[in-house]
Amino acid sequence: MSPKSAPAVAGLSPLRYSHSHESVLAFERNRVLIDLAAQGKRVLELGCADGFISRHLVERGCRVVGVEISSEAAGLARQWCKKVVVHDLNDRRWMDQAGCDFDTVLCGDVLEHLVNPLQTLREIARLLTPDGRVVMCLPNVAHIRVRMNLLVGKFDYTPTGILDSTHLRFFTQKTARRLIEEAGYQLISFVPIVGGGLLTRPLRLFFPNLFAVQMIYAAKRT
Repeated sequence: MSPKSAPAVAGLSPLRYSHSHESVLAFERNRVLIDLAAQGKRVLELGCADGFISRHLVERGCRVVGVEISSEAAGLARQWCKKVVVHDLNDRRWMDQAGCDFDTVLCGDVLEHLVNPLQTLREIARLLTPDGRVVMCLPNVAHIRVRMNLLVGKFDYTPTGILDSTHLRFFTQKTARRLIEEAGYQLISFVPIVGGGLLTRPLRLFFPNLFAVQMIYAAKRT
């Protein structure tokens, strides 16, 4: 990232991905994450932002602990979460404050922002119950739009999306699975978020490596 782009990154709002309570479920990504995470009742949400996902989990009977780097966002999330730890996920000391025995750890578009997502996934395992799961959402850098832009020499960062300017790591379907397996987990489910209408959606689902904007995985400890 060039020095010229640094002020723009620093100026990005920590709430830029948040949604109003009424609009959260309008997005397939949010619905899938909530449905998967709510299968457990003691949830650790990493990168909880202002709690827009946490609130829905609490309404489904979950007890949620959040970890959030922004004190502004964490202050809002405390309305819904039992506790919010304000900490950088790159510094493993947050784990000493978060607690343990979670049956779900939710990483919704978090791992791509970390310096060492593999190490973080490995260490999360000690916070889980023996049958606990990690639910994670990763952006797909192999999306057809990114590929087409690369053909004409474009790889431009944006404030949000697959090429969010705060992303440190990039994943394809293959490398995401490798990350999960190398971290010591067994894949349980994969849900590609492909968008599209009634006519194009079946084709998009058939080729998730090309058309998935985001990739949602659930995995358990091996």
